[in-house]
Amino acid sequence: MESDVSQLLLITDESPISAKMLAHYEQLYYKVLVAEDLQLAMPLLHKHAVHLILFFYDPNIAQQTALLKDMLETFEEIPLIVITEVVTALDVTDLLAMGITSVFSLPLDRQQSLDNCVARHIRHAKLFFANRLYRQQLEQTNRRLNDSLAELERDQQAGRSMQQRLMPPEHSQRNGLTIQRHIQSSLYLSGDFVDHTSLADGSVLFYLADVSGHGASSAMLTILLKTLTRGILADQQLEQDQSVAIAGIMSRLNKEIMDFDVNKHVTMFMGLISADRSILTYCVGGHYPMPVLYQQQQLSYLEGLGSSFPLGLFPEAQYQSLQQSLTDDFALLLCSDGVLEVMSNDQQEDQEALLLDLLRNHGCNIDGLVSGLQLDKRQQLPDDIAVLSIEGNAHE
Repeated sequence: MESDVSQLLLITDESPISAKMLAHYEQLYYKVLVAEDLQLAMPLLHKHAVHLILFFYDPNIAQQTALLKDMLETFEEIPLIVITEVVTALDVTDLLAMGITSVFSLPLDRQQSLDNCVARHIRHAKLFFANRLYRQQLEQTNRRLNDSLAELERDQQAGRSMQQRLMPPEHSQRNGLTIQRHIQSSLYLSGDFVDHTSLADGSVLFYLADVSGHGASSAMLTILLKTLTRGILADQQLEQDQSVAIAGIMSRLNKEIMDFDVNKHVTMFMGLISADRSILTYCVGGHYPMPVLYQQQQLSYLEGLGSSFPLGLFPEAQYQSLQQSLTDDFALLLCSDGVLEVMSNDQQEDQEALLLDLLRNHGCNIDGLVSGLQLDKRQQLPDDIAVLSIEGNAHE
């Protein structure tokens, strides 16, 4: 027989048959513990990992029956084979009804049958204990995982709060302009970001950026982007006597992102509205869709689609500034490509036309876009969504 390191508890007195049984199972390479009675067996069961109990049972001792029932209740997962002097089927039935696994009668003339029964029940017990250990380990792993997820969720919520605080208020007034923003994340943290600021000459600079990917790494780059932009703005205004070159800012940002080597790229639309609100100077860094401009009852996309590459891809990328005249009634709406992800049509040209129709019917502003696409009713999004709306003073 193959070696077996399973542990067996033999509960018996010191009779010759008991000694023979002990020697027999030790020869079969079982590790055998011995207890002279049930009371002495209980501490051994608490202390050792026992796979099977062999008990020489005397039904004439009333105390044994009570102790046996107690053992069966306490260690119900351990198979228990009784060897006893029983003569009727009713005796066997009573023992099995108590929870005994198997019953063998004395004199023991079926040793091989007993050995097979012992081996079978030990295999089952080992499988039971292995499964229980696996479940316990799985439960511990799940608890640790849940704790880690809870901590990650807290971190993500803190990061979300920080990211939101770094953005301008949802509703702002700058130099006679009404500026609103709307952000919806597919995860806790967003790879989309908007910002705007007033410059010393009264002009207003703004941008919408969409970082590739999702989650914390993309969100961190949006925070870096804000810091870099504000630093570049300060440098340009000092160097050029308060003037700001949009294309120069984009080129500097592209170089800075390349230097950080974060394996991310950024699509961006950056614009500058003059102090008298008559000229929009803008630069496109691979951004899509183009902003929608409404003025003098006309609705159209700004020109310049594909005029420059996203930031962070090519160190030699060149960026150019474009201009658009503005009237007092203008309304400019910028959005990230996450807006197109929630539209039903997959064709780019059709999506652009659908977006124009939606804004024409619901209004070229954040409220119109949100209601038209029912963004406020969507619990899950395929991509982050960022919207920036800027309106002239005729809308006040």
